[in-house]
Amino acid sequence: MLDPVSNNIVVIDLETSGINPFQDEVLSVAIVPLTLPAPPCVVYVRPQHDEIHWSQFAKENFKKFAANWNEKAVPAVFALEKIEQYLNQTFGQGCVTAIGHNVGFDVAFIRKLAFLAGKNELPGISHRALDTHTMLYLLYLNGHLPVSALSSDGAFEYFGIKISESNRHTALADALATRELVLKLLELLTNTQRSR
Repeated sequence: MLDPVSNNIVVIDLETSGINPFQDEVLSVAIVPLTLPAPPCVVYVRPQHDEIHWSQFAKENFKKFAANWNEKAVPAVFALEKIEQYLNQTFGQGCVTAIGHNVGFDVAFIRKLAFLAGKNELPGISHRALDTHTMLYLLYLNGHLPVSALSSDGAFEYFGIKISESNRHTALADALATRELVLKLLELLTNTQRSR
């Protein structure tokens, strides 16, 4: 049984044009409540400049969601407004805590998005965050997971979380799969505590 505090945890996943927030761009943001029965939020972001710096992987991966992006992408200031509205409508005036796989990456780009919208941070999202990789690594160190489960792909496979290749590395599909992973990790952590 999860604590009511878990109602204020959201899974966040971003797709970007590369891995460097100083030169690369936010392209899409997905936010999925961990336990609150509310719909997810997906926002597509149009960079300020037409000339986007791309990594090879990101450029190829972009094809998976390019149609939605071309139709729905908005500038950073409007993207941030959409995210704020979603958080306010879903969680009220409270602050949510983000969780994700290698979440530091997502947080860095969220901060860039806020900066581009004229703010120092994204209101409604705590400066604290939880990382599934850390959870996986601790379970591995304590002998509860194989080393192959440390990557997101490996963890999804180990826990039987299905995600089609056509949707893998799209913000919403990855956030939904990560939500499922978090719930399985919390269950595993609870069971390992009980077995002591």
